[in-house]
Amino acid sequence: MGSHDSIKGIENILEKGDLIKKISPKFSELSLDIQEVYKHSKDPMFIAVLLFKLAEEREKTNKILEKIFDKYDEIMLKLKTPGGAMNEASLTPTPQPLPATQILPEQDQMIMHLVATRGQISAEEVRAELGYRGSNAASQRLNKLFKDGHLRKVQSGRKVLYLARNL
Repeated sequence: MGSHDSIKGIENILEKGDLIKKISPKFSELSLDIQEVYKHSKDPMFIAVLLFKLAEEREKTNKILEKIFDKYDEIMLKLKTPGGAMNEASLTPTPQPLPATQILPEQDQMIMHLVATRGQISAEEVRAELGYRGSNAASQRLNKLFKDGHLRKVQSGRKVLYLARNL
């Protein structure tokens, strides 16, 4: 593509002004600037200045994104830390303890015994101890005990741990 082809390309863009206005009104406002930039586009110093400005803008953008990611990490840490300002337990409704007269099913009693002896337990451990095929049933039982107020729930990375409720 020769320089004559480039000039034709710019002229074609400028001739299609109505189409450009429909697609991007801001681009149509830049048509005079584009002609001016094109005049200087053969100058290596001009290209170097444009690239330098582009690199500066990218650096500013990266710093802004870094601040956003740091804030995001800070918020996620607060959400996952037990005792942080916001934790997962504060986002779920507070479970109400059951009256002492209610008797738990045998499997739930076994889970409560495991929690009492180990201090904490995960769905995978309950699955292994009670012989469930998958951890889904164990998770459902643990969540029910949490909602009924028998257990506390704490997120530890990707793992969810259940602890005895201190009453």
